[in-house]
Amino acid sequence: MEGKMQVMIGSSDLATRPDFTDILESKGLGLTQFRSIKQAYRALNREDVLLIFCENRLIDGTYEDLLTAAKSLHSQARIVVTGLEADQFDSLGYSKARDLGAFDVLRKSYGIKDLEWVVICAIRDAQGVRSTGAGHSQN
Repeated sequence: MEGKMQVMIGSSDLATRPDFTDILESKGLGLTQFRSIKQAYRALNREDVLLIFCENRLIDGTYEDLLTAAKSLHSQARIVVTGLEADQFDSLGYSKARDLGAFDVLRKSYGIKDLEWVVICAIRDAQGVRSTGAGHSQN
């Protein structure tokens, strides 16, 4: 997988949807999974990481810890917070994640089209193409 841009998925159970893997492969992207903030931290300064999906909570911290680490390292990684419950996904919760530096935020009920749109937006962002923003596709 060397040479491919990577999409990282942080989840406590490491289950990846096959249709998401298909989307990444169709875009020429590789997949790397992680279970902890510590594992993700190592990737924050890698230039081959296009996008990091991070659940609300991992085994050693929260998405807030990852966003704070990314900010302190001046990381260019695009971090998407996933799996927020409906009560966390109010305007304050969304704004908090965005203020901490999240590229986008997806609620727990996100679908494959939401994932695909975020990947497309990240690719366009990496290429310097101005898009309407990843955030408009929320359920």
